[in-house]
Formats: sequence, structure tokens, C-alpha cells
Amino acid sequence: MSLYKAIKRPFGLTYYYVKDEVLPVWRQALLRADARREVNRSSRHRLTGVTLAELIGVRTFSGELIMDQMCMPPHAFQDATMNDHDDIRPLLAIAQAMQPRTIVELGTAHGSTVANLCKFCPEAHVWTVNAPAEDMTGSITTFELTKQSIGWVYREHGYAPRVTQIFENTLELEMGAHLGDARIDLGIIDACHDTEFVMNDFAKLRPWMSERGVIVFHDTHPSMRKHLFGSYRACVRLREQGYDIRHLRETWWGVWTKNWDALPLAR
Repeated sequence: MSLYKAIKRPFGLTYYYVKDEVLPVWRQALLRADARREVNRSSRHRLTGVTLAELIGVRTFSGELIMDQMCMPPHAFQDATMNDHDDIRPLLAIAQAMQPRTIVELGTAHGSTVANLCKFCPEAHVWTVNAPAEDMTGSITTFELTKQSIGWVYREHGYAPRVTQIFENTLELEMGAHLGDARIDLGIIDACHDTEFVMNDFAKLRPWMSERGVIVFHDTHPSMRKHLFGSYRACVRLREQGYDIRHLRETWWGVWTKNWDALPLAR
């Protein structure tokens, strides 16, 4: 292991990978600067804010989390500097309030998020997508996992019968081939965070959303610090196209729903 790889985690330099190589800090800085310039030119399309209470009518999540291999703030083990806010409980608060029947997650990783969604949404079936390491493309990704490692947490907790695992790169994903007649109530975009991937992932989910459907975009924040620039820029571009994506305040989530006038979204 190189010295850089050995020190990157405790110092929070970066934890995103390009295949077997760490994405260099200088390269990430150039990409971030380019994203900032683009967003500044499109300042009227910056994401407006929405609170959790406005979105779902409640402010908190109740329940005991499944913590196995939890990698979402404030429990991110790759980079402790990420843990200055909470992303997992607001996501589960949305799911708990909506009680979706069909959830599609892009970016399974070890399956901790799926396990918690299954626990707190007992009527839901989850379709979750993650490419094995050999099929991954793009730059801003968190893990490179084998098929055996992808989703092991939800399988360990007995939720496999309620989960459809899809081993595909989202660029090649055809949701209709997997969903049948189902329509998505909750879509989660948390795979590769490159701008082009996030826009692709939204385009793959949007046609299949139910009338009350919600899509959330992880690692999306107006600061665009660290790795957050790719998804935020994608959301700004999508707003330019007429999609009203908003930032969930105090989190790293972007949110889109088909009908903002129908808030709150609680079932």
C-alpha cells in the first residue's frame, strides 16, 4: 500500500476510487473548479431548499438502525470528516412516512441501506442495482465489490426474499426489463456520482415513477465540497431542463417529486 493510500482515510483527503487507483486530489480539485464555474453561470438554477418537516410532515425517524457496514453519514467509516451531519435517518424518515411498496436503489454497496428500508417499510419490495467491480465505469465511486460482497447485509438479516438484486452498470440498465408492471414510489440515486451518471440514473428512473413518487440523490449539497460537486452539478442541469429538484436542508440529499403541491408526502 502506498503512503498516500495509508494516510488518506484519517486525514480525509479522498476515499473515492478509479478502478485500483485513488482519484488524485489535484484531479478532483480541477473537476470541482469546473463544476463550480458551470453552476455559477447557471445561478438561477441552484437548488432551493426544503425541510424534512415540509417534505413529509414529520421531523424525525424512529427506530433502531441495522448498523452492519453502515457507510452513510454520520456512520461513514471511509472518511470521518463526512460525519458532521445525518443522512441515513432523514432517508428512513421519508421511507417510513411514505411506506412505499416499490423502492429502487441505484448503488447497493454492502446492502445496509436496503436492510433498513426493508425493516422499516414492511410492505416494500426493493430492486437494488450495483455493478460488480469488473463492470464499473466512471470516476466518483465509493466501493468496488464482488458479487458475493454486494448486498451481504440485507441477506444476512433475512431480507433476500423481498429484494431483487441487479448486477448491472446503470448506464446499461433497462428498468422495464426488471419492474414489469410495478411503478416506483421511492427511487434512490447513490451509485457513481459523476455528473453524467447521475443524469443517466434520473432518466432511467423517472419514467417509471408512480404519481406520488419521490427520487432522492445522495451526495448532493450546494457547497460542492469534496466529492459533492458531480451530483449537485447534475441536479442543476436537470433543473435547467425543468425538473424541480430541491436540496433537503441539513443533509447531503437532493429531492425530486412529481408534484410538489401535494406536500407533505406522508401516506
